[in-house]
Amino acid sequence: MTPLHKLYTLSGWLSGVFLVLICVLVVAQIVARQLGTMVPAADEFAAYAMAASGFLALPYALQRGAHIRVELLLRLLPAGGRRVVDVLATLVGLGIATYMAWYCALFVLESYEFKEVSSGLLPIPMWLPQLPMLLGTLILVVAMAERLVLSCQGKRFEAAEAGTAMSE
Repeated sequence: MTPLHKLYTLSGWLSGVFLVLICVLVVAQIVARQLGTMVPAADEFAAYAMAASGFLALPYALQRGAHIRVELLLRLLPAGGRRVVDVLATLVGLGIATYMAWYCALFVLESYEFKEVSSGLLPIPMWLPQLPMLLGTLILVVAMAERLVLSCQGKRFEAAEAGTAMSE
């Protein structure tokens, strides 16, 4: 496994950690309600964890071949045509990921510069929960760039054990 694929896997693990955090927060809130109290800002933290989980899962999903692709149309093309379409689709994906990462960076920077805080019970600096969004999109850019290079070389980016059943 290459260092970059380890990074994508780490991103997937972090995504899973945030999903577990959501579960812990929900259970804590349920228990607290049964005891006649509440967990301050649990809903807010669960929302932040959900966003972090979603964005950090993007590069891992790309590495595992779990992003949506229309294999049926690709199979109708000759091998050379498939490669061209794959490179073009990866270029578009790289452009979208780069655009997202750029504007996420501006968004986080703006929140940091203006010292923006959440409007919930706990005044949390907004750049903190926005940071995983930026991190996930930056790693996605790296993954898309690697995929583009490998696609141009006619090599497979997705992990060898990633099945095609998810993409059909």
